[in-house]
Amino acid sequence: MHNRFYIEEEISPYLGKEITLSSITNHIKAFRKKAEDEIRLYDGFGNVYFAKVIQISKKFTKVKLISKETFSKKSTKINLFLPLITSHLMDQLLSRLCEMEISEIFPVITERSINLKDGKEIDSKLLKWNKISKGACVLAGKAFATIINKPVSLKDSFRLAANFDIKLIASPHAKMFLKDYIASKDFLSKDFSAGLFIGPEGDFSGQEIKLSEEFGFIPVKLSNYIMSTFVASIYFASNLTCFAFSG
Repeated sequence: MHNRFYIEEEISPYLGKEITLSSITNHIKAFRKKAEDEIRLYDGFGNVYFAKVIQISKKFTKVKLISKETFSKKSTKINLFLPLITSHLMDQLLSRLCEMEISEIFPVITERSINLKDGKEIDSKLLKWNKISKGACVLAGKAFATIINKPVSLKDSFRLAANFDIKLIASPHAKMFLKDYIASKDFLSKDFSAGLFIGPEGDFSGQEIKLSEEFGFIPVKLSNYIMSTFVASIYFASNLTCFAFSG
């Protein structure tokens, strides 16, 4: 039974005490929790609180904080650079990716990606995406929520990834398969930072691929078949995270 909830409040100073929370009440009711139930509270920054429900009211939930477990961030960091795609698909994609061990996601504006109208729309999207990330964090039982950044241009995103240890860009025309690249690396020998770039529907333009190579990116082929951006993103991320965190 689901007993994990994301909290907006700062509760660390109240360990061992009873406190009143408003951010979890709707979810507590949705999952039909009741007094005396044990729950876990996640703040998305490495802290997990074990608590007991004391009382559920219309707007607030009173809990007793029993104990706290703090996790350290992994030094291996996988960063995903995604093109902006149709809104409902982007939301679904982010919800799946944020369940994985992805450190940060950077939405990228490419020649063939969707464009956002203005700063107001960007702020609205970021608010929604970060709620999605927090929800995925709790669903997966992750101590740290995936950070979703403001959309950036493709060139700026290459600059952001310039110093990463691993820099890969998915391309159906690449000579090397992703599986062969993974097989050539000993992921358990050291920690690393990685930047993975996925193209929009219709793929990157030839000029964009050329630009990626100027920044030191290695093109990799995901499969013999053409994948949608949605499927390619999950395939790319899941393959690398599987090997990066398998030890």
